[in-house]
Amino acid sequence: MAAPSDELRAARTILGWDEGQMARALRLAGTPEKAAARVREMETGRRAISGPVRVAVEAFLSGWRPGDWMASA
Repeated sequence: MAAPSDELRAARTILGWDEGQMARALRLAGTPEKAAARVREMETGRRAISGPVRVAVEAFLSGWRPGDWMASA
């Protein structure tokens, strides 16, 4: 079984998103740079991945997007 950090990275790759896009989709707080850094920290195991983040990523993988979602924004 893959570690949650590996699963998050794999999900982001499947979605074709960079760290900033994942951070925006997850609505992570802070500057875009800090939010992207939080995604990198989750992907490297330096930050825990919360249950709500896991649920959101599962929803993204099944096709759901936030109402105002634009991946390239």
